[in-house]
Amino acid sequence: MDTNIFFGLHIEPLTIPGKIAVLLLAVSLGGVIGLERQWRGNAAGLRTHVLVCLGSTVITLASVEIGLGVRGGMRGDPGHIAAQIVSGVGFLGAGAIMREGLSVRGITTAASIWTTAGIGIALGASPRLGELAVIATIISLGTLVPLGWVEKRFHLKQTTKVLIVEVLEAEHGPSRVLDLLETLNITVQSVQSQAGDATIHKPSIGPTRNMRMSITMPTAFQTSRLVTPLTELSGVVAFEIE
Repeated sequence: MDTNIFFGLHIEPLTIPGKIAVLLLAVSLGGVIGLERQWRGNAAGLRTHVLVCLGSTVITLASVEIGLGVRGGMRGDPGHIAAQIVSGVGFLGAGAIMREGLSVRGITTAASIWTTAGIGIALGASPRLGELAVIATIISLGTLVPLGWVEKRFHLKQTTKVLIVEVLEAEHGPSRVLDLLETLNITVQSVQSQAGDATIHKPSIGPTRNMRMSITMPTAFQTSRLVTPLTELSGVVAFEIE
C-alpha cells in the first residue's frame, strides 16, 4: 500500500513542497477546532490549538526522518520522539482545567488539545494517516458543536455550587429554604447544619441555623434567579453562593 496517497493525491512528505503542504494542513485542522473553542470563550482557543497541531506535526515529521536515517545514515526509532508528545500535551491540557467551588471547568478544552495533538501526529506520520486526521477533525467538530447544543437544549450538563444560608429557626427557616430550592428545580446533594453566628452576635433576633448545602442546577440556570427569592424569603438572615 502506498502510504504517500492523500485522498487520491500523491504527496512526498520528505520534500519541501510536501512538508509545506502537511504543515499548512496542520494549521487548518488545528485552527477549525481552536476556532470552535475560542467561539465558546475558552482561554485555550485558536492560537493554542494551531500551535499544538503544528508542533505535533513538526515533531512527528522529524521523528519519521530520523527513523529513515536520511541524515548521515543513522537510524532511530520514529515512535520514540513522537510518543513524548502524548505525555507533554497532557501537562498543557491540565493548564486548561480550572476548579470553581465544586465545579470543574475546561475538561472538554483539555480533551480537544489532546485530540489536536493526535491529529498532528497522524498528519506528520504519513499522507495516508493524514486522511485519518481529516476524518478525526470532522468527528471532533461533530462532537463539540451538535452535542454541545444537545447538552444545553435538554439541560444534560449541570453545575454544582455551594449555598450557605443562615436562617431563623423560629420561622421554620430550614424547611422554607429547602422548599424554595425544590420549587426552582435545584437538587440538594448534601446539607451540613450548625448553630448560626447571629445566635451569638445578635441574640435579639433569636436562634439561627447555618446551613451549608451542596446544590446542583442546570447549566442554563442563572444564579441571579436564586438570589432574588432568597433575599425576599422570610426568615433568611444571610446567604452566600460559592
